Amino acid sequence: MNGLDLVILGLAAAAAVGGYRLGFVTRVTSWLGMVIGIVIASVWLPSVIGRLDRDIERADLLFVAAAMVVGGGLLGQAVGLFVGSRLHLAIPVGRARQVDAGVGAVAGVLGVAVVAWLLVPAMADVPGWPARQARGSTVLRATFEVLPDAPDTTRSLRSLLGDGYPAVFDTLRPTPELGPPPASGGLSQALTDTVTASTVLVAGEACDQVQEGSGFVVGENLVATNAHVVAGESTTEVRSSDGARHAGRVVAFDPDRDVAIIRVDGLDRPALPLGDATEGDQGAVFGHPGGGPLRLAPYAVGERIVASGADIYDEDGVEREVLVLASALRPGDSGSALVSPAGEVVGLAFAIAPDRPGVAYALSTAELRAVLDVAGNETVSAGACLA
Repeated sequence: MNGLDLVILGLAAAAAVGGYRLGFVTRVTSWLGMVIGIVIASVWLPSVIGRLDRDIERADLLFVAAAMVVGGGLLGQAVGLFVGSRLHLAIPVGRARQVDAGVGAVAGVLGVAVVAWLLVPAMADVPGWPARQARGSTVLRATFEVLPDAPDTTRSLRSLLGDGYPAVFDTLRPTPELGPPPASGGLSQALTDTVTASTVLVAGEACDQVQEGSGFVVGENLVATNAHVVAGESTTEVRSSDGARHAGRVVAFDPDRDVAIIRVDGLDRPALPLGDATEGDQGAVFGHPGGGPLRLAPYAVGERIVASGADIYDEDGVEREVLVLASALRPGDSGSALVSPAGEVVGLAFAIAPDRPGVAYALSTAELRAVLDVAGNETVSAGACLA
């Protein structure tokens, strides 16, 4: 059990006492009002956040979101209490009120579970202590095994507060400890120069939001990256290592696997060969974190698994072959190539663990090959925006 578990249990105990005093009718109407208030606040939240400065810090964004959601919940609860107190007067004095009080205590505990069910999925995607507490909570994992998925109205809250990566796992689980990333990727300077020449920065605009990620040449005039890097873009720009800017066209887009292939006419860069990785393999990730200069991040493959998660829109359940990495990746490394000392691309970086620094995730080359095989010359839709 962690600190969040203690908070939840304390709230549940207080809610049970309050439910006993208020009675079932008043307790239920108050919780119902709170849930309605939270849902309404979650629906309005994107439009409010959209009016704020784009450079707002994540901590400030979390404060604004929390203030809106908590405020909406408290306002809804106040309305529910008012309605419930009037209905409570209609219950006859005596045994009926005793039953109402007992059931009210149970309703109080269930209400805490429902509020957690609505809010925790967003908390679990916020990098740092929110994700660590949510994913490490024994009480919450037990709750989510019983309750169904939270309603769609909470997805906007998750997309605003989360890290922008697709859900690697469909369960609330803590990220395993893999140890520190290796000090070096073990690549020669000649190999590093070769891979650098075939590494690109991918940029575009979708729904008034600038999106940046990384990519690499995977075929003649073809660049591989993540689907979430180009999602919703009408035009995509590819910047090569010499600083040249090229117009790109998305010719394959798979939101389930989170892989996209971009055709860049006249790119004239050598394609990197594909290979496979096993547990214990080491190498380097070639990416442009934050849209900045090329950076090499050493990696070690901790696990190779089939992960049940969600597509990039958090709508459909999917399975992907995933490499769990000990590597200090950063936002903007999405779409980066994992390169082995033999010079082969053995994975495609696509997510960072929100609850444990130094752990990241990459798609196996089997996932990449499946999308590359269907890439043609015709431009395809890059799907809808992520937010």
